[in-house]
Amino acid sequence: MRIGVDLQSVSRFTRIAQHPRYRRLVFTEAELADVPDLGAPRLTEKLAGRFCGKEAVAKVLGRGFGQGLRWRDIEVTSDRWGAPVVTLSGGARDIADAAGVAGVALSVSHQNDLVVCVATGLPAEE
Repeated sequence: MRIGVDLQSVSRFTRIAQHPRYRRLVFTEAELADVPDLGAPRLTEKLAGRFCGKEAVAKVLGRGFGQGLRWRDIEVTSDRWGAPVVTLSGGARDIADAAGVAGVALSVSHQNDLVVCVATGLPAEE
């Protein structure tokens, strides 16, 4: 079993969340489309959660960004009930395949200025 945890301060993430170019470097179109028309504080909180999720997933994969992983290789969106959904592509998918990780389950929790994420690597069926 593989587990990754990350903790993020929402206020420290404001600069990235508020800057359109930085958002496009870190987040996929699907991630950004999943948070339309939110006010600045809620947008920052939501994107901080997704960023935190990406970091937790990278820990599941045992790599840091720039070590075969790009930010947009890990996509965190929501299902129709609001639960996080992780999609891996590019280097993240290659690393997961080599490690026998078929998918990733993610839990995200917000409290005041903090976001915590726990990711679990799901093994490939044998």
